[in-house]
Amino acid sequence: MTMNNNDYFWTEEIAASIRRIGITKAAQNEFGLIKFVDVPIVGQKLTANETLVAIEAEKMVQDLDSPLAGELVNVNTPLADNPELLNADNEKDAWIADIRVD
Repeated sequence: MTMNNNDYFWTEEIAASIRRIGITKAAQNEFGLIKFVDVPIVGQKLTANETLVAIEAEKMVQDLDSPLAGELVNVNTPLADNPELLNADNEKDAWIADIRVD
């Protein structure tokens, strides 16, 4: 089964016009063990369907496009040294960034 890009992410409103983006359990299962994450940069402006993050995992290497447009206001920087954090059993712990949506 191949998922489309939007199936890879969950989003959650954490404050007014701020959305947290993370990796779904389905994406974790499809990718396998995540071994590298190219973490985005705070302040970066994104459009929907523009690369948010690059991931290398057991079963794939892929750029994943942002499901939202806006400005990155917070990034899960520990992912750079600990990409396995995206393999978290609790999906809410597998977050990438917070975006102030347009």
